[in-house]
Amino acid sequence: MSSNQQIRIGLPYKEDLKTTLTNCEDPFRAIQEIQDENGIALQTIRPALPLLDLLGVKRLDFHLSVVDDMKERLIKRINDLAQSKLPDDRQQLELLLQKSFSAINLQHVTPIVMEVIKHMPKIPEKYLKYIVEHDNIYSKAPIELKRHIWQDNQQLFQKELQPLIQQYLINVDEQLFTNEYQNYFLQQPKTRRQTSTTIQQLLNMIGPNIKLYDIVRNSLQKLYLRTKNSHYSSLRTLLLMAFHDLENNIVSKTDSIHIFVWTLDASLKERKLDLKRTRELEQFIDANSKDMDMLNKHIPFVLADPNIINILTKTAILLIYKQLDDEIPLPRNNKELHFILRLLNIGVYAWEILDGQMTTEDSIDLKILTQFLPFILRLMMENRLHEMQHDTTLITTQLKTSLNKIEFIQYMHNNRLASNLFLCFIVILFNHRHLWLAIQLIPTLNELSDCGSTDKIFLHQFVYFIKQSIEQQFQQISHQQQLYQYITHIFEKFFIIQSSNEIVLHYSYILLKYVYGKITSSLTQKFLTALKPSKEHSQETHDKYRSLTNEYEDFRRLQQQQSQS
Repeated sequence: MSSNQQIRIGLPYKEDLKTTLTNCEDPFRAIQEIQDENGIALQTIRPALPLLDLLGVKRLDFHLSVVDDMKERLIKRINDLAQSKLPDDRQQLELLLQKSFSAINLQHVTPIVMEVIKHMPKIPEKYLKYIVEHDNIYSKAPIELKRHIWQDNQQLFQKELQPLIQQYLINVDEQLFTNEYQNYFLQQPKTRRQTSTTIQQLLNMIGPNIKLYDIVRNSLQKLYLRTKNSHYSSLRTLLLMAFHDLENNIVSKTDSIHIFVWTLDASLKERKLDLKRTRELEQFIDANSKDMDMLNKHIPFVLADPNIINILTKTAILLIYKQLDDEIPLPRNNKELHFILRLLNIGVYAWEILDGQMTTEDSIDLKILTQFLPFILRLMMENRLHEMQHDTTLITTQLKTSLNKIEFIQYMHNNRLASNLFLCFIVILFNHRHLWLAIQLIPTLNELSDCGSTDKIFLHQFVYFIKQSIEQQFQQISHQQQLYQYITHIFEKFFIIQSSNEIVLHYSYILLKYVYGKITSSLTQKFLTALKPSKEHSQETHDKYRSLTNEYEDFRRLQQQQSQS
């Protein structure tokens, strides 16, 4: 090897080194020359090298320690160059990338090279390709660099995206299933997105990159079409509003449905959709009446969100209550109610609209306004008359208004809007402590198992408000017998009948765990026997049942110990 030939990273220097050492007369002298030519070119360091040799410090260790010592200063200098607007500084950064990239595989140098790359507005394709092809380098890449890669490599982006989306669905399921003391639908939306690890990770992945945001948005819509899982819609709205929370964020501003979602989010925050915001939503739809993508893609997908469907159904039922208070008997004359029902209809039939089977312009069935809602109004009126004449905790008096299966229950089987309104009506009855009517309607739930009465979204709120009613309505000792009767009615008229359904069985265990300390041991044993899982149930259900029985046995032993002491 000639004296002026330096070893450069990225060149085939291993073969050159092998040739040099094989053909030289004095290998030690050749090694010395190589070290002198390729070491740190500072005269002040050279006198110290023999001393380091005597101390047994390897040249590799010395050079690595120098790199580590300089790393922070180099990264700071790179950041300064990146922030500079001078053309020369930008060229210097590009030159630095060109000269340093070949060292990207060196562990101690990798962070420095990555720092250069992440500040490049446009990264040459050859560098991106090399990083993607080497997992050990790709895994260490900063998020800014990965965004560059993902823009043109959607397959790789989807590979990173899918586990996050799946984790979000798992987290929602856990909140609906295992959170025994909070109502998922009463959480503040901003708190939900700020405490969601998945949402925060997606924010970081997407950053200010509008193209990546569009990929996520379109992916969620495709997943919803493929699976009919409405929680994909929730993730879409949460993600948009998470970007909205970042002030002056370019991503949320470029989403054409931003204002519509923001208005709905404000309603979720206040747990009501008032007249002012209803008109804002109506104005938005009218302003976009010629935008078919907005009407038949974006709006239906947003309105499919269970949180939004919940607030819309609740608003509709409360508007009917208001008509009762104002002595207005005909729901068909309420324009505000009409618009809420239109939005709700789009939400519950969102999949059909996105699939092209329906459009947002399709009218709701007139029977909703002329027969179904007037029937709900009659139930409300009968309940109010009963509460004026009787103790509201009594459940012996029977409902006078007949629930004709052909005219009422069968209609709900054929109309998703009607069944959603009815299920929400039952939840509101428990929430507002209209318990006489609530328990009269419980048997009807058995006829609506195909309409959502055995789904997690309904059962989560149903069980939550039953527990709330027990907590607030039956505190006095004089109500104890009524409490036993109340709980027995709920279990026998619904949970035990539907115990073959695994989801219902899980929620029955949540409710039984809550009430076994409030009822007699004989009643608890009766329910435990009736709710014992069969061989057809999963191992998870058997484990939950075993856990419940063990907890109850521990509770009984503690009671006995306290009574003996």
